[in-house]
Amino acid sequence: MAIALTILAGFFLWGGFAPLEFAFGPYIGAALFYRSMIDKELRERIVLSFFAGLAFFLPLLHWSGSYVGWVPWVSLALLQTTIFTSLGFFSWKRNISSVFLFAAFFTLIEIVRMKWPFGGFGWGRVGHTQVEYLSGFYSVVGVAGVTFTVVFLASLFAIFKVKTMALFPIPLLIGVFIPLPASTGSIKVAAVQGGVDELGFDYNKRALSVLTRHAEATVESINEADLVVWPENASDIDPLKNQEAALIIQNTIAEIGKPLLVGAVLRENLGPKNVSILYNEKSEIESMYVKQDLAPFGEYIPIRKVAEFVSAEAKRVKDFQPGKEWIHHQVSGRTFQSVICFEVLDDDFIREGLSKAEFVVAQTNNATFGKSPQARQQLQIIRARAAEFQRDFSVVSTTGFTAHVDSKGEIVKSLEQFKAGTLEMNLETHEERSLASRIGSWAWVGVFLAALAVSRRSVFSR
Repeated sequence: MAIALTILAGFFLWGGFAPLEFAFGPYIGAALFYRSMIDKELRERIVLSFFAGLAFFLPLLHWSGSYVGWVPWVSLALLQTTIFTSLGFFSWKRNISSVFLFAAFFTLIEIVRMKWPFGGFGWGRVGHTQVEYLSGFYSVVGVAGVTFTVVFLASLFAIFKVKTMALFPIPLLIGVFIPLPASTGSIKVAAVQGGVDELGFDYNKRALSVLTRHAEATVESINEADLVVWPENASDIDPLKNQEAALIIQNTIAEIGKPLLVGAVLRENLGPKNVSILYNEKSEIESMYVKQDLAPFGEYIPIRKVAEFVSAEAKRVKDFQPGKEWIHHQVSGRTFQSVICFEVLDDDFIREGLSKAEFVVAQTNNATFGKSPQARQQLQIIRARAAEFQRDFSVVSTTGFTAHVDSKGEIVKSLEQFKAGTLEMNLETHEERSLASRIGSWAWVGVFLAALAVSRRSVFSR
């Protein structure tokens, strides 16, 4: 019975993410999970945590097996489950100090997953799921703080403290009364979703066609814009070395007469680089940002021999070279930052990158995950970041979802997935930083240590 309850808990945790996006799912999942763990022995807690983790991560990360088979998907799910299983190391009781410790440890485990191994993989955090109801609260406590709040309230309810239901509206009310930073103006951005000839890992085997599609969609659709943006891998041909690619970009800029931000791949001797290049109206390069936070097993292979044994597709991945610093772009007197795909996941990394940004361009390529929920889950993460940092995001993808996400995390408008087009948006610019943007992950380590100090019992079950 307890195993069935934890499996159900895992499914409810997963329910908060796309494709379901049931925001109350994580509350129910956390409550069921904590309830099932109360007064259990160490061995039983480990088993229960393992089954809950599997029920959560297997459906959540199913997209990671798109076009590469079930082995990478199950391997990733098992790795994340193993970390999640550490929730069973502690004995849990029916009291508030235990609930406080559980919420703090749950939050810490999410941060560990975000950081480790191989640079971490912060996918599937409860804090990504609550933008619809706790939008304003994100700017106070951040993604990690929202996780802590949801798990704490849900676990309180699980120990049948019915009166604690009165606490549930508090985060919502705090968020409502937190003012948005004053706007310093606005900027018109046109995001181009050019599409690809075919989905999957071979989407770029005709890379020139992908570049041409974005050029054509740009010329056909642009009206008024201060900046035009293309997604990650829009030019998978190196535009600094390939004359044909360079000419397509130059002709596009000549047609529109606007600055153009291009997601491109540079081919260099030590390995390719994933870059965001800002061209001015004269087709001159104003600035270039090289992606720093590379996706393990996607852009580089940490344990290559093992990875190639698990999946032959790993042999096709040539290790990318990471950038060494944040490079900010400027257009119309406004400073903005491009973040490339995987870079939205790490709290501390993106906090540093957006410290001077007045608005953000999130460039991504979702073609390699086909019609899976991956793109929608990534949009959930970006919405949480927008609310956390109180910045407007222009999200641009090769295949979708291309969207305007405002500083409250709301989707103002978006393009239909898999349909080429251009989305024109009027982004507000902001300079004031949110409280959450000043809180590092180490603060939540401190919360966890405080929870240990509050607890009046042995930490580990013996």
